[in-house]
Amino acid sequence: MKHINSLSIAFLSVSLLALATGCTEMFPISVNPTGLPPGEKAPMHAVLMLNKDLADYQYHFHAKVYPLGPPLLDYVRHVAGASFQQVDEAPSAEKAFANSSADIVLIPRPVKAALSFKGTGLAPSDMVTFTLVMEWTAKNRASQTTVWLKTITADASEVQGSMSSGKEHQHILMQKLFDDLSIKAREAIQKAPELRGNLH
Repeated sequence: MKHINSLSIAFLSVSLLALATGCTEMFPISVNPTGLPPGEKAPMHAVLMLNKDLADYQYHFHAKVYPLGPPLLDYVRHVAGASFQQVDEAPSAEKAFANSSADIVLIPRPVKAALSFKGTGLAPSDMVTFTLVMEWTAKNRASQTTVWLKTITADASEVQGSMSSGKEHQHILMQKLFDDLSIKAREAIQKAPELRGNLH
């Protein structure tokens, strides 16, 4: 109970300070493309739906804002491009299903993001864990029925670091997170028999 109280008091202090000053810290995320496991591409023409909910997705943690949309767009493009013979993009479901030459519509959706600490969350040696949950849905383009649905949870941990090196540690944390997310998504698509054949 003492740990929970001290953690709550610390976070409350940060939140009150942010409210008092009226400012938040935007933490831009930059990650490199993940090396994906080798494998044959599925013999399908896919349309990747990149809607506003995905592109603008953010995670708010007290005074910090993590704009996860840009790296999520890179992630889904990277995974889809490595997994299917042809991939088009569409900004909405309406435009995705209007692509008459496609076999499937891929709909990636962020479900949950969470940041947790082992310790008080204030010491440089405390361990920070970021969790990101994504849902991938594949729909038959012609019938609009769901042929595959998979929820993927990625976790990454890193020491918090000092005030001077904290952002560097957070960049490492995000790279680990998207590496884990990309590899798991690629493997899930590879193992899905629903995505290996012709839907027509």
